[in-house]
Order: sequence, then structure tokens, then C-alpha cells
Amino acid sequence: MRYAALSIAGVALLLTGATCFPLMNLNQTEDGATAGTVLGISLMQPEADREVPLGTVIQIEWAAVNLTDADALATILVRNRDNGEETILAGGLRLPAAGTSDTVAWDTSEFQGGSYSIVGRVEAGERSDEDTAPGRITINTPPSFDFTEPTEDTELVEPDPNDPNAPEEATITIRWTAFDPDGDGTAQIGIDPDLDHESGNEITIAERSIAASSGFETLEWTGTGTDGQRVAADTYYLYALVSDGINEDRFVEGLAQLIVPEEPNAAELAITEPEDDVDFLAGDDPLTIAFTLDEADDVTVTLKIDTDEDHNSGNEIAILAQRLIEAGATEDSFDWDGDDSSGAAVDDGIYRIVLVLNRGSGSPAMVESDGLVYRRSEEEQPLIGVLEPARDQTVQPGAYVLIRWRDSDPGESAEIRITIDDDPVPDEGAETGDPESEELADWPAEGGGARNSFQYQVPNDLDPGIYYIFAYIDRDGAAPYDNVSVAGGRIIIRDPLDGP
Repeated sequence: MRYAALSIAGVALLLTGATCFPLMNLNQTEDGATAGTVLGISLMQPEADREVPLGTVIQIEWAAVNLTDADALATILVRNRDNGEETILAGGLRLPAAGTSDTVAWDTSEFQGGSYSIVGRVEAGERSDEDTAPGRITINTPPSFDFTEPTEDTELVEPDPNDPNAPEEATITIRWTAFDPDGDGTAQIGIDPDLDHESGNEITIAERSIAASSGFETLEWTGTGTDGQRVAADTYYLYALVSDGINEDRFVEGLAQLIVPEEPNAAELAITEPEDDVDFLAGDDPLTIAFTLDEADDVTVTLKIDTDEDHNSGNEIAILAQRLIEAGATEDSFDWDGDDSSGAAVDDGIYRIVLVLNRGSGSPAMVESDGLVYRRSEEEQPLIGVLEPARDQTVQPGAYVLIRWRDSDPGESAEIRITIDDDPVPDEGAETGDPESEELADWPAEGGGARNSFQYQVPNDLDPGIYYIFAYIDRDGAAPYDNVSVAGGRIIIRDPLDGP
């Protein structure tokens, strides 16, 4: 009869460095006589149940004691709890005279999904002992996914209205086979004009669960995203993002490209005026902004201006908010007097006009003007606008951050300087805390709308915090400056003590 408590006690003495083991009765007879000396094994890790991705390496900690007069061998194995099959991870481990402790690494890459127990055995002569680790390991098998159709580039062709057998709308048949034995997989079917499926221009067209039994799935795609809106005319790569919440997400490429032509009588949303770059001086007559559209239902239109090229970063300025456009209207216009939608004067700067159309459901549609608006207080005033970073950048000291800007200097006599600061107030004369750090100075400005950039390296001794990027342009190099622009994105340096 095995007394587990005594075995663990002996192993504990071994692990704490004891050199003298008490006599342990692991093979006591019914009448209480001692049948032999101590032999035992204990598995300490894993100590809790875990579900892991296929390919995870599990560290197994074990210890064994041998106070018999015979040589002892230890074996570490895993047992499939579904079918009882055992696989030896490490066998023939010879124990020293007293005992030992060690670790075994279990690479799950070659194992099937399922639940496993980890078992340790020790044998000395005719005696043996066995122990099972407290924690069970469940290996989660990654989902399988393969596209089967279309096998060649396919265009979304509108059905022939004169063909009585034609479908009601244009479709492309997409088929795939998928299987996830754990039953927790999902597939996000998407299209992408390029092969970088994490750049932000992807469109999700369907989301499906992956069944625990292998099978075929079909999607009759009508040219819309999951928001119900028709996708823009383009040639797209087909892909699937396969995930199960345990294994690493992966992309599966389609076998062919999908071609979406211009939709017949498609609504054309565009800013038609101003057509080119335009100077808009303070004191000028209002600037007319005209646009076209073709909507079957009532919509609302918002006009914004933006200094950078990321029109969703949050630093856009609304100059017309939520104007109602009735169904069937094909054009409209707005006379901008230089104020924002709340009536406050807009700062001088270089702006792109952005139109946002809201249909009440789905993602709003967005278009931008071809030309730029140079908002000036005087004719020869130089202007500058920071383009990047447009969004916050979390970096480590020593990393590089790309700073891009656009400048316009009619007199060709201005210079540019770039600074960073830990508060959002530009102009050193208005500082209340630490002064701005000058990172670029005496850079000659250029003519209309020239773009320039430089790589800013974050100093190794820069304290953790949030830093703002300012770009100044000026003709005499002294405050007040002719124009200043604040980047839409900030540089964020995290305190390493805060953790990841």
C-alpha cells in the first residue's frame, strides 16, 4: 500500500538539500511489517490546468528519491486522456544513490489536439512508484482553412437584364473548406487591394464560424462589405483571417483576384470646387466649396479641413456640421467665411478640404479636395503644416520617428525649425514649464506646398512622458512666428517601471 504523503515528504527533503532520509514505508504489508526502503517520485509542474496552442513547450518539474539498495530509473511520459495512449518524453533516467530533481521540456508540436496528463514513474528492482502532475494540458489544434474557388481572376459582372435566366444581381461564388476539431475557430473573409492585410485598407465581406467537422462553405458575394455598402471599383486580393483565440492568428490567401468594376449609375461623391490650390486671405470674400453626390435617401454632409493626410486622426476642424441633403439632390455648395462650425476663426495654415457623407447606417463615405487651401492673414505670409506623425507614436528612447511637413513661402526668405515639448502650448515665449527642445533649425522654406521630412531620433535620456511636435516658419527668426503647426500625433515614451 503506497503512502503518498510519506513519498512527498521524502522528496521535499531531497529538494531542500537534506542528506539523510527517514525510513519511508512505501510497501508496507497488511500486518505492518516493513517490506523495503524508500522509493518515490513527485511531479510539481505543471501545477494547474492549461489550454495551450499547438507547438507550446511545457516545462515539467519532477523529483525522485531512491533509498533502496537497487539502481533506480525514472521515466516521464504524457498520457492522452481520450484514448489512454502514452508517449515517453524522457526514459531511462538513472537516479543517483539518494535521488534527484530535474526538468523535462515537452514540445507539443508533434502531438494531436486533446487533453493530456503528465506522468512520472520510477522503478528499482521489483519496486516502483508513479505520480501524475496536478495540472492537465489541453492542446488546442489550430483551425485549417483552404480556398477552393474562384481559381482564376473573376469580375463582378452585372446580370444581363434581357436574360430571363440571369440572377437578380451580380455575384461571385467564393468557396472554401475549413475544419477546427476544437470547434472554436472563426474565419474573417476579406478583400484587399494589396497584399499587406494589416495596413488598414482591407474590407471585411463575411465572418463565419469554423465547424468541428470538416466541410465546404459557400459565399455568394454581391460586391458589398459587411456594412452593406458597395466596395469601390478596384482589383482585390481575396484572403481569410483565421483565428481561434488560442493559436496565433494567420492569413490564408485566395487562389485568384476579385475585380469590381464601376457600378452602373454609381453615385459620384466629389468636391468640385475649389478645383486647384487656392489662397484664402483674411478679409477675402467667402470661399465657395462645391460638391456633387447622388443619393437615393436623405443624407447629412459634414465639411472639415485638415492639415495632414490622415482624416481620421482627430485633429480635423469642422467648418460645416451635419447639413441635411435631401434624396435625389446631385450638387450643393457652402460659402466658407474662415470660421469653424462653432463660429471661431480658423488659424492660418495649409488645409485640405474633407467631405464626410453619413447615410445613417454603415461607415460614412469620405472624399477630399484635389487642391489645398492656403489660409493667410497677409499675401506674403509663409505657412507650414505637419503631415506626420498624424497619430500618437509609442516608442522607446533611441528609436526614430519620421516627421514630415508641407510648407509654402511666397517670398522665399523664411526658415523652418522643429521642436518638441511636454505641453501642448507652442511658442517658447508662452512656456510655463520646461522650454521646448529644438531638433531642427534654419531649414530653408520653399514655394507652394513643398514637402520635406527628417528622421528624429528620440534621445536616450528623454524622460518618460507625452511630447508634442511643433513646426515653425518665420522670416526674421524671432517670436511671434509667421506660422506654427502642431502635429496630430504625439511621441509617447512609457515608463519602463509601468510594465508592458
